[in-house]
Amino acid sequence: MPEQKIIYYPDPNDDMWNQECEALIPYLFGEGADIGSSVRSIFENDVRVDIDKERNPDVRCNGDVLPFKDNSLDYLYSIHSFEHFEDQKKTIQEWTRVIKRGGIIGIVHPDVEFTGIQLPIDLNKDKNPYNKHTFERTYQEFLKWLKINNYFGLKLIDSGIACGKWSFFVILKKKGCVK
Repeated sequence: MPEQKIIYYPDPNDDMWNQECEALIPYLFGEGADIGSSVRSIFENDVRVDIDKERNPDVRCNGDVLPFKDNSLDYLYSIHSFEHFEDQKKTIQEWTRVIKRGGIIGIVHPDVEFTGIQLPIDLNKDKNPYNKHTFERTYQEFLKWLKINNYFGLKLIDSGIACGKWSFFVILKKKGCVK
């Protein structure tokens, strides 16, 4: 199979994805990782993490166990991949481990109020075994889930609509000062 070309922001063929990136970009400075990158990332220097070898990631692994040292990244983000993790508490704890104090976790998530429930894999057009939504939530349900979990010890610094009638975003900051 030929190597897939990686697309970086802005994508001239996807205004919706560009809007989602623009919700995160103001918070992303330094060194970071794109979890569940597929074949697109915001910045060319982001470490692209994906479990699917056909996406040609920089790091191939499940995004809930990362090969990065503690407190080693300034940020990480997930655009339409967080909903795929079976143990989302474990996932956020792992992401928190690898970002520095003052670091950012950015999540763009489909809003099931508008997208509807995902079709089962066997009915999904791409039949990708990795493209399975484990949790599908509305924006308000997601904020409530974060609050119930005390924001996982992180501080919610921003949230809102990423792409109208499609997705929302949350920006979480690891407490403490940046060294």
